[in-house]
Amino acid sequence: MKGVPLLTVSAETGKGIDTLMKVAFETREAWGRRVSTGQLNRWFERAVEANPPPAPGGKRIKLRYVTQIKSRPPSFVIFGTRVDDLPESYRRYLVNGLRRELGFGAVPIRLTLRAPKNPFGPKS
Repeated sequence: MKGVPLLTVSAETGKGIDTLMKVAFETREAWGRRVSTGQLNRWFERAVEANPPPAPGGKRIKLRYVTQIKSRPPSFVIFGTRVDDLPESYRRYLVNGLRRELGFGAVPIRLTLRAPKNPFGPKS
């Protein structure tokens, strides 16, 4: 599995226990990490500029901004238009970028996409 540290530990000699404890504390710290909205949006802007979302059917998907709604596990919401058409591969690209650039490592990340309500759509 990508991003998950592989550790060797000896029960007989105790070798590797220090490394195991260090990695456990680092993972716990990443699990509770909060990222400011400003830092998230600077990363998000660079990520979308480097690899813009596809335009299925010739209609652009506009991704506006991202915010972290909670930690443990780190959960993020991306706001934009036509987000229902965003392919799973692009979601993985964004999650992998969050892991790599913001130091979440092997911690599970939840990513939700939200679109504003259409003021011209059907009334509910």
